[in-house]
This record gives sequence, structure tokens and C-alpha cells, in this order.
Amino acid sequence: MSSSETAGRETAAAPFTYLTGLNAPNTGDTGSKPAVKRIHRSDTETVVRLSFRAGQEMPDHLAAHPIVVLGQSGAVDFTVAGATVRLEPGTAIRVDARVTHSLHAVTDGAVTLVMIHGS
Repeated sequence: MSSSETAGRETAAAPFTYLTGLNAPNTGDTGSKPAVKRIHRSDTETVVRLSFRAGQEMPDHLAAHPIVVLGQSGAVDFTVAGATVRLEPGTAIRVDARVTHSLHAVTDGAVTLVMIHGS
């Protein structure tokens, strides 16, 4: 299977979805906010890529469902409940539903958001 960006591939014969492009850079003109792209959605989860340029932010917001945010490239600071952690490749954070959080890109980078909305 190609490593080119795919919005998710599902087949009737395969009980899986192969997702790519999770660390693609922000190459567009997105102002002070990151580029946001939904990569996959199912009955149980949604996967979204957030691609930042250094200095871009997602100010305080919350999600209606629990989330997991995984560092894919670069360094993005994630602030929640008065604590800031740095998301880099190999790191992740899980946050309960309806908890205010924010993100700030220290360098160019990307994170993957997995929103859990079903069982």
C-alpha cells in the first residue's frame, strides 16, 4: 500500500482502516490557527490531523467526547488543568470529555486527535 496521504481505506473484506498522512505539514495559508483535516470517521471514533506552523495556536476549547492526542512531528505544547505537556513523536495525552484545553506550536509540527464517541 502506498505511503501517500489517504483519508482512510476500508474494504468489505478487511476489518481495518489504514490511515496515512498523520504527520503532513501545514503548507497552506491558515493564519494563526493550524490546518485541520479529518482523516477518518466511524461510529466509534473520529481521527483528525492538526498541522501547525511554529507559533500557531488553538486557544481554549473543549471536546464533547474523550480525546487522545498523539505527537506526530515537531513540538506542540498542550495545556490542560493548569499543566502543560509537550507533544512530540512518541508522546500522547488523554483528556476527559468537556475539559478545557489549548495547543501552542513551539515548532512546525503535527498531532493526531482521536475523538472517542462510541463503544
